[in-house]
Amino acid sequence: METSYLGELASMMGTLVLTLLISVIVLVLAVIVWREEEKTTRTMETSYLGELASMMGTLVLTLLISVIVLVLAVIVWGVGEKMVSKKKTSRNSRGPFNVRKVAVIGAGSSGITAAKEAMEAGFSVVVFEQTGEIGGNWVFKENEAHSSVYRTTVINTSRQLMAFSDFPMPSHLPTYPHHKQIVKYFKQYAEHFGVMDVIRFHRQVVDISPISGGGWRVSSAPSSSGSPLYLLSSPPVPDEFEDFDAVMICNGHHSVPRTPKFEGLENFKGHKIHSHSYKDPQTGFNFHDKRVVVVGIGNSGVDIANELSRVSKQVYLCTRSGAWVFPKYLKGRALDHVLSPTRLLVSIVPEWLMENVLVGWMMRTALEGHQGTMKSWGLDPHCRPDQMHPTVSHEILHRIGTGTVRIKPQITSFSEDSVFFSDGTSVKADAVIFATGYDLSFPFLSQDLIKVVNNRVEGGLFKMIFPVGLDYTFAIVGLIQPIGAIMPIAEMQSRLISQIWLNACPLPSDSDIQLEISNRIAKMKKRYLNRDRHTIQVDFQPYMDEMAEMIGAKPEVLKNLAVAKELLLSPIWPFQYRLQGPGAKPSIAIPALKTCYKELDERPEKEASDFWDDDDDDSSSSSSR
Repeated sequence: METSYLGELASMMGTLVLTLLISVIVLVLAVIVWREEEKTTRTMETSYLGELASMMGTLVLTLLISVIVLVLAVIVWGVGEKMVSKKKTSRNSRGPFNVRKVAVIGAGSSGITAAKEAMEAGFSVVVFEQTGEIGGNWVFKENEAHSSVYRTTVINTSRQLMAFSDFPMPSHLPTYPHHKQIVKYFKQYAEHFGVMDVIRFHRQVVDISPISGGGWRVSSAPSSSGSPLYLLSSPPVPDEFEDFDAVMICNGHHSVPRTPKFEGLENFKGHKIHSHSYKDPQTGFNFHDKRVVVVGIGNSGVDIANELSRVSKQVYLCTRSGAWVFPKYLKGRALDHVLSPTRLLVSIVPEWLMENVLVGWMMRTALEGHQGTMKSWGLDPHCRPDQMHPTVSHEILHRIGTGTVRIKPQITSFSEDSVFFSDGTSVKADAVIFATGYDLSFPFLSQDLIKVVNNRVEGGLFKMIFPVGLDYTFAIVGLIQPIGAIMPIAEMQSRLISQIWLNACPLPSDSDIQLEISNRIAKMKKRYLNRDRHTIQVDFQPYMDEMAEMIGAKPEVLKNLAVAKELLLSPIWPFQYRLQGPGAKPSIAIPALKTCYKELDERPEKEASDFWDDDDDDSSSSSSR
């Protein structure tokens, strides 16, 4: 039942109560007047007394009608309240929750931290992983898989800002770790917190359905290949069915490639793949001495163009919107160490000024002072740097400068051997790689539960976690595209979810939840270019702070004077969120914050050991894509 209905009912009841009170007051006054008149004039005419009696009768009748209507209103309200209660407990329960057993779908970076936080909250946890190892898209696969990095992938967010908040990465690792080191870090994390013990490997979730009376039924099947459901000719037949009080969906959003439609593409006889399938310059197709068109100038497109420009005859990099390309280092320091706001800055600058003016100005000034305008490189983006997801590459501008990569505008059509562009030019091509992003997908859920429209979950997500219309025991972790690292955000999402399920963090009203969703969507649309990739954008610090504030984990300087300098003058490291609140671990957070502050002034080559020293043993690393 709608909140507005209850509001109208309450208003009606208030009016009836007021009518009743007025009736009583008028009746009492009438009796007083009658008695006074009776005292002063015993010779009162019979007609006058008759009128008075008639008036009293009318008032008594009004009083009786008011009472009857009020009783009926109370009955109606009671029935309505039962309807509301029944609806809330069936599909949109707001608590109190009685969660004991939790299913986690996926053992990538989001899945392992979701499981770990649920375990620390005291829940019994089962993780379903369709492959034979953890790490998700950071595990390199020679064959087509659910999601996989290419052979040479190196992360573009610094290790300090992408670590889990209670498991710092060793300082001997490079600023930007290789994907092998990232996977090792995940394994260390999962082993340290006992997550490996609750993972069921080679189990593919086929269906998740609500149970009458509350909870969720997870149907799974054996999966020897680990291939995603969309690649299978028919879904596997489930052989296990298990009931859970709550589920955390951690299947990521880099699994279903999005390939745009172009006129004549079906006639193109060259090699065609999505960047999702690219492994290296020779696996699947020999790109050596070939003319290659790379479509899309996001991080994957730029990395692949860089790599192929060393071996191919010519690489053409296509963009319809231009790009802001950021180097990995500015003035000898990691990019996110320079551009990430400090807590001192965010505490004195209003949020609207920070988001709409200061961040864009800071990014543009730092960037253009380092490498000139994007227009001078043929990458005129026609927007502020903070209005599109940043492309991070220390090499692409150099490759453009040498001519091995040439920038081309939007594609209009294909022929058998050529690609045509919006500026009227065309090029001969042997291969086309579409680095054009991914579609959000939940293949194990019916559209009655979650429907994706224009790459957005229909109805919205409260705090980018809880789908509107579903029970709040259903949560999605990691369905975000952050300006910053995804791992500590997924961790904070999981902490918030756990506190809600523990009944330690009450949910806002339905109207406040809807307002939060509407404001977030409107803000996103106002700031970012209208692109499918911008439907799940979040900024690291504001989003982390709003979740931390809900559970009491947002750091307060006056309560943490031992690291006041590190809190105020450093980038907002994930470890700040372990200083206070539920799950606080100051014995880990304080040394980590001091170490990160010290590392701000160290040269990149000073902090890293020999890269290949850690190739085959238990080193560490981390990620965000």
